[in-house]
Amino acid sequence: MLRRRSKKPKVILLFLILAILLSLGFIERSLRNTIITLAEAQATWTASHAINSAVLEQVSANISYSDLIEAEKDVNNQVIFMQINTMLVNKIKSEAEIAIQHSLQQMEQKRLSVPLGQVFGAKLLANLGPVIKMVMVPMGVVHIDVEDTFEAAGINQTRHRIYLTVQSKVKIVFPLINTTVPVDTRIPIADAIIVGPVPQVYFGQSLFQ
Repeated sequence: MLRRRSKKPKVILLFLILAILLSLGFIERSLRNTIITLAEAQATWTASHAINSAVLEQVSANISYSDLIEAEKDVNNQVIFMQINTMLVNKIKSEAEIAIQHSLQQMEQKRLSVPLGQVFGAKLLANLGPVIKMVMVPMGVVHIDVEDTFEAAGINQTRHRIYLTVQSKVKIVFPLINTTVPVDTRIPIADAIIVGPVPQVYFGQSLFQ
């Protein structure tokens, strides 16, 4: 009888350890998606900010609408034809790609963190507690396109806006988890108000197609 009783604490301890391990596994699975969501949001914001800053500082600050678009007008000073400066557009795309790649590569030196309070959804403790540190690594080649839109801007006026669209990816690496996040952003680089009618052929499509 004494021997049988002596085994009970061991059995209870074994069940306690098993219960703790199962609980930890459940918590890890439950929190994993939350951690990834928070990390992706922070990585997307950080990468988008880096891309926007690179384009605005290195590219769009040095160009104007008239550099990109040449408008031909008739005797009544109305636009009848619009032509793109293709050489300048290609130069802008090339310079933007270099600036963005450089800006994203600098992020590898930054260490981002997610406070544990945010993981548990505690508003009062959102910025408190231990932090989960992570590293961002740029992935692949940055893809850049130029797009534009024509929008009504008042009576007999049209706003023509030109954008750079940037598609990139960053990899988030932190303890036991890594995931790749697409980062797509659209940055205005030039715009103008065109007074008078604009040929309808330009509405609903892009000059840069």
